[in-house]
Amino acid sequence: MEVREQTRFVVLDFYRFVAALGVFIFHLKNIDTGISPIWNGSYGLFVDMFFILSGFVIAYSYPASSSGFSGYVRFLTRRIARIYPLHLLTLLAFAGLAWIGISGPTSHAGVTDFIHNGLLIQAWGITDHLSFNSPSWSISAELFCYLLFPLLMLLAGRVSSLTLAIIVACLYGVLAHGHLPIWQERSQMYGANYDYGMLRALPSFMNGILLAMLFKQFRHYRSKPLALAGVLVFFGSVLVLNVFAKPDLAIILFSLAILLTAIGETAFTQLPGASWLGRLGNTSYAIYMLHELLLILVFKPVWHQLGLQPGAFPLFALACCLILTIAAGVTYSYVENPARKLINRLAPRDPRQSIEPQRIEALDLSPTRQAANAG
Repeated sequence: MEVREQTRFVVLDFYRFVAALGVFIFHLKNIDTGISPIWNGSYGLFVDMFFILSGFVIAYSYPASSSGFSGYVRFLTRRIARIYPLHLLTLLAFAGLAWIGISGPTSHAGVTDFIHNGLLIQAWGITDHLSFNSPSWSISAELFCYLLFPLLMLLAGRVSSLTLAIIVACLYGVLAHGHLPIWQERSQMYGANYDYGMLRALPSFMNGILLAMLFKQFRHYRSKPLALAGVLVFFGSVLVLNVFAKPDLAIILFSLAILLTAIGETAFTQLPGASWLGRLGNTSYAIYMLHELLLILVFKPVWHQLGLQPGAFPLFALACCLILTIAAGVTYSYVENPARKLINRLAPRDPRQSIEPQRIEALDLSPTRQAANAG
């Protein structure tokens, strides 16, 4: 049995938590047209950081022994166990709202839309609109990357890091700036969701795999300055996104922050209270998947019922973030985690492993508990 180093990247968990709240703020600001432009940051680009984080964590934790058809089935089962239970719960909740006449950010909630969402293929270019829980398009894009993951890892294992970096750069160049006919405008990839959103995810997911390869080469150079640099770069990216939309710059900053932080991770894991970073990270997927539901049922009605003015938005947003985080924590403890464990029992075991390693809880938009096995 191959022995793997077990690591939980708790600071990356925290980045995911901040990014999930950033996407929430990106949608919350639309409750009032008079809200200050200072809140009009391009926080929707945090979704691309989710894709990078997913590629990084899963590639780092994917065991070399996980090969063959059974290994592929085991990997997909664990990935589906991580993303599907909460997706199904929110899908049914939005279907219930549609049944009683409450519409979400999109009015599309037909039977065909339900099937697309149920199969998680709504971001594969087969429809011309978002439907039901609209943020779930990115989960559909994640699934596409999961299906290709063994091939992507095979490619990463056959080429040098420099060659892989060139491939990733070319993918970004072609998909984001190649003016492809699937998108009407140049650089529209960074705004894609139902319209081939899975191709938006692909270069960033591969970018994460590249970062994992680089991390494995440089992880012995861990130091506090590198960790601090990673944190500064990440929060620098938050400020950059709040000022203007520069997707390519955001991708570069996200990548640097993830790599530097991962290399210097041990500088934080030894600090008191570091476990709380991981706990906040646990809430990130539920924050992302629940926020539209709470926005419709709670936050938007409260804003209008209280007659709040745009100047109250900062405090209102802070209160909403707190409520959403608490709700996400409860959801993680009583829905996500139990359902994941139940479904994982169905995954075929690796006969070459006498002791099952602790499983990774990395996702695309979900929290990361990196350990020995993503397969």
